[in-house]
Amino acid sequence: ENERAAWALVKKQTLARVAAHSMSTDEDDRILREDDHTNSLTVNQRHAVIVRREEKMTLQRWCSIATTIADLLETPGGEQACGVTRVPDSEKLENDEPRVRPRYWQRLIDMGKPGEVAQPPAMCRAQ
Repeated sequence: ENERAAWALVKKQTLARVAAHSMSTDEDDRILREDDHTNSLTVNQRHAVIVRREEKMTLQRWCSIATTIADLLETPGGEQACGVTRVPDSEKLENDEPRVRPRYWQRLIDMGKPGEVAQPPAMCRAQ
């Protein structure tokens, strides 16, 4: 139950952060394309737009993860997904990962693999 509550809170806070952005990444892209032609932004202004855009893209990716996992854990199989599994000793782990972990962690790992990144859900995109 704690796991579900934690992910629900992460989802709620992440969606609130996404909603705080007043401009979409498409608008940032438009500003940068326009500046490519007009050179109207200073170097600092251009970098600010780039940083803002990258922050939004990172937040959108995290939002996709948070909403996917929070929603998964609210399904009838959510309790089973919170159960633990042990990674065999024969499997090489990176970054001191724990061998005993919740089953849903595999979903997190799979979401980070190349080709697994999908368009973020609409709720995760700044408007």
